[in-house]
Amino acid sequence: MSMAPDLRARLAADYQPVRALRSPWARALGVLPLGLIALVAAPLAFDVRPDASRLGWFGVWGFSLLQSAIGFLVVAAALRESIPGRGWSRGAIALWLSMPLAIIVGITMFSWQFSPVMLRREFWVVGGMCFAGSAAMALPVVALTSILAARAYPTRPAIAGALLGLGAGLMADAGWRIFCHFSEPAHVLSAHLAAVIMSTVIGTLATISVAGVTSETPAE
Repeated sequence: MSMAPDLRARLAADYQPVRALRSPWARALGVLPLGLIALVAAPLAFDVRPDASRLGWFGVWGFSLLQSAIGFLVVAAALRESIPGRGWSRGAIALWLSMPLAIIVGITMFSWQFSPVMLRREFWVVGGMCFAGSAAMALPVVALTSILAARAYPTRPAIAGALLGLGAGLMADAGWRIFCHFSEPAHVLSAHLAAVIMSTVIGTLATISVAGVTSETPAE
C-alpha cells in the first residue's frame, strides 16, 4: 500500500493524449493516390495496349477502373480487419479473397473473347516482365498499408496482410493490363494473376513483420 501513491504518480506521468483511430474507409483514402498512380503509370510510360480499339473504352479503362476500385475495397477491408474486435468472419474473409480472383478471371475471359491476342514467342520472357512489373507497382501500396494496419495492432496480422496485399496487387495489375499487349488467358493467368498472388504473400509477410516490431516497441 505504501507503493500505491508512487505507482499512481508514475502512471499519471505516463498519460499522454492520443488521437482516435479513424474509420477504415477514411484511412484507406490515404492509399488512394498510390493506387491511382499504379493505375496510370504503365500506360503513361509504355502506351496503351494496341488492341484498345477492339476492346473499347469500357473493355480497357472501364474494367481496369473496376478492378482498381475492388482493390481499394479490399484494402479498406484489410484496415478494418487490423482493428482488434472488428475482424471479419471466416465466410467474409473467404469472400474477400475469392471475389477479386474471380473478377480477374472474368475480365481475362472477356478480353480474350473480344480481342484474342496470343503470345506466340518468348512466352516466359514476356510473362516474367509482366509479373515483375505488376508486382513491383504494388509494393508502394503494400508498404504504406502494412504500416497503417500495424498501427491498429491487428490480432490477426496474417489475414490483414493477405487482404492488403491482394488489394494492392489488384490496383497495380489494373494499370498493367492497360499496357499489356496480350489477352491470352495462359499469359494473364500465369503472369498477371501470379503477380497479384505474389503481392498477397508480400503483404502477409510485411504486415506480420511490421506488426511484430510495433508490438515490441516500448511506449515513450
